[in-house]
Amino acid sequence: MTEMAHGFFVIDKPEGLTSHDVVQAVRSHLKIRGVGHLGTLDPMATGVLPLALGKATRLIQFLTVGLKIYQGTIRLGFSTDTYDKEGQATSAPVVPDFSPQQLLEVGQQMLGEQFQVPPPYSAKKVGGIRSYHLARQGIEVTLAARRVHIAQLKFVQRQANEVDFEIHCSAGTYIRSIAHELGKKLACGAHLTRLRRITAGEFYLDRAITLDSFITSSWTELSKHFISVNAVLRALPELEVDAAIQISLNHGNDFGIRTRYLQIKPETLFRMVSPSGELLGLAVPLSPLPAQELNDNPQTYFHPKLVLQGSCATYEPFRTTHPVP
Repeated sequence: MTEMAHGFFVIDKPEGLTSHDVVQAVRSHLKIRGVGHLGTLDPMATGVLPLALGKATRLIQFLTVGLKIYQGTIRLGFSTDTYDKEGQATSAPVVPDFSPQQLLEVGQQMLGEQFQVPPPYSAKKVGGIRSYHLARQGIEVTLAARRVHIAQLKFVQRQANEVDFEIHCSAGTYIRSIAHELGKKLACGAHLTRLRRITAGEFYLDRAITLDSFITSSWTELSKHFISVNAVLRALPELEVDAAIQISLNHGNDFGIRTRYLQIKPETLFRMVSPSGELLGLAVPLSPLPAQELNDNPQTYFHPKLVLQGSCATYEPFRTTHPVP
């Protein structure tokens, strides 16, 4: 595997494929097993699907892929069992009857932090079984609500029984559930008919490559779309560690280091780099020792959460700022 294989790509996922289908296609083209996706898009959805390659797959568990931006279309008039166009109607069609002001007010009610119940047809597990497997068997599924945050919900255009929208939300938000809830609040039923992800954390659609282009491109051609590990982790605070600490890291040992950071929260994730800037891994701080024990120049002790052996994607990012679409 080449050095370039340790990093990220953004695939513009086509409609009709699962996220795993995309991973399999990339694995087949690159002839490597080390490929994984960050987050999941339903088969009907298109847009940003970040893929990690090589050693970068070990970072997936630490990347929450924060803010997500979607654009899509909601069909008003009836609900479906899957909350999208793939499902069966669960209510008789009605003619939506509400004003633009009512639509605006309902959208405002859906903003902020809330508990959202995932759709019955989802990958959530109930007793170790995917809920969609149970739902397909006609078994009633009760899923636990999860905390999500809706930062922005704009209804861009309404034509007949369809409303185009843009939503800015936290990771883990089900847009199908947003559509379903909108139908309930407007008392007309609704379901999702189109969804396109524009942004997922540090991954943007303008850096994406279509799957068809990816599987017909050489490494040289793909380099234009490659995103380094350091580019993705740049928002994390940095710790430069010397050779002695690196030896300790390789054995998974905690280490003490004097840092410029004050009032460090225990859960803060730090990226560890060598003096030359090579990413060595990730660590979280432990409680610092009392200052008097270290001549009033206290160390902070860290615990390594992930240690990367060898080079991991030293390519520089192709852009330094990412304006929100």
